[in-house]
Amino acid sequence: MKKKFSKQISIGILLCSVVFVAGCCVQIGGCPILAQYQRLVQLSAPMEEGSLLEAKTHNGSITIEGADVTKCSLTATIVAGAATEKEAKELAEQTQVRLDRLGDKLVVKIEKPTPLVNRSIKVSFKATVPNCMNLQLTTHNGAVSIAEITGDVTATTHNGKMTLMKLTGAANLQTHNGSIRCEEIAGNAKLRTHNGKISVYYIQTAPAVCNVSAVTHNGGIEFTAPPNLSAQVDISTHNGSIKTDLPVSVVGKISKRKIKGTIGTGQGKLRLETHNGSINIR
Repeated sequence: MKKKFSKQISIGILLCSVVFVAGCCVQIGGCPILAQYQRLVQLSAPMEEGSLLEAKTHNGSITIEGADVTKCSLTATIVAGAATEKEAKELAEQTQVRLDRLGDKLVVKIEKPTPLVNRSIKVSFKATVPNCMNLQLTTHNGAVSIAEITGDVTATTHNGKMTLMKLTGAANLQTHNGSIRCEEIAGNAKLRTHNGKISVYYIQTAPAVCNVSAVTHNGGIEFTAPPNLSAQVDISTHNGSIKTDLPVSVVGKISKRKIKGTIGTGQGKLRLETHNGSINIR
């Protein structure tokens, strides 16, 4: 039975600090960014098991960790840059972060002043949530790190690495410039990057049937299968080698750079593809 939670969202302590930037100026045809001001915003809201946390930022990292709790506890780190300390502080204080509840979904919202000519705002999130959660996370410039979640995870970044640990639900991760590393996972996985290595390690208690797609253009792929893996396999590289410790019943032509066939009874699907890199399967 789901517990009833209050809809009140509490705002915690705001911590601020000023950092002067020496020897690093960003200029867009005007005054350079010489000072930064950092502000921490602490928020919390009750969450039911199986609900969704949605968080989106443009410049900043996202870190989510599951725990035996009944609420979302989030720290937003706001870093504002401007020509002077006063301007940076004003910019940081004008940037607001809040938690909005929309049905069974909790949404992290950012409100920033505009325009940002010769000014910058970076907002990073770090949150602790109930283990049994679904996550939908988006950033453009920043890393994504997720741990101890039993629900499904969808996460996207453009410039940043992605790390996933101890997930039993499905994973859908995408970046353009960065590696993807998944450790101790148990569910289906759809992973894509353009420039970066992909590493996937299934836990020993994972089911034998799973659907996995790992695609990169520049980078190798390391795949440790669940015990007794059963899958139709499609593995290919253009510049690299393929090594498998698992027996594959090959269908069609045998090639050093492409393998199609089955492992076990072929119930799931395994697609591993790179253009420049080697593939290792264990």
